[in-house]
Amino acid sequence: MPGIIILLMCSLFLFSAIVEAAEIRIASASNFYPTLNKIKQSYEKNSEDKIKIIRGSTGKLYAQIMQGAPYDIFLSADSERADKLVVRGKSYDKKSYVYATGQLALWKADADSSQQLREQLYDGRFRKLAVANPKTAPYGRAAIEALQAMELYEKVKDRLVYGENISQTLQFVQSGAADLGFVARSYVIHDMYWQIDDYLHKPLEQKMLILKQTKQPDSAKKFIEYMQTDEVKKIISTSGYLN
Repeated sequence: MPGIIILLMCSLFLFSAIVEAAEIRIASASNFYPTLNKIKQSYEKNSEDKIKIIRGSTGKLYAQIMQGAPYDIFLSADSERADKLVVRGKSYDKKSYVYATGQLALWKADADSSQQLREQLYDGRFRKLAVANPKTAPYGRAAIEALQAMELYEKVKDRLVYGENISQTLQFVQSGAADLGFVARSYVIHDMYWQIDDYLHKPLEQKMLILKQTKQPDSAKKFIEYMQTDEVKKIISTSGYLN
């Protein structure tokens, strides 16, 4: 009899652990995907919960959330859409949190120096220049703002090619479909790039929030808290962001 009781207790314990574990669905802006993958690996080492990442442009993810997509957390590439979701009643706790500030960079795979990239842009020595779609991707909007501030937009607008998101913009340059591209610094931190001065565009302040439709608010809260730890801040800063 004692053996049966012990077996039942073990079974109840295992069942409880299975019930408590959750899969947290995180909709993430494409620019933050590589960094979020690092955070995911770190988090899952110390938690029973698992992370599922759905990446895309901030604008498209925002539209999906407004239509009721079953995500638990949204990591936006800007503050505007995150704050709009709070105003429109889509936030679980009526809050949004800054988790990083992005940096815009001009990049090509074989650049010798940042000065070379700058001169190539200003001199117009390129066929195509890749940017993310400014209507849906904050980094694309920042790229257009920077071109306008540098008084280059009118000169280059007919040679722009638009990626659906920052990942596709990078791919355009990697594949040769574009000679240069405005991308997230986090994507090219180990390459040669020209970092665009912050004053040339609106700040790329990125915010996150727990979504109202979450079915597991406690697990979502734990992840949001983890995102604000020193450990994660270090991952974010070494990935090419300010925080």
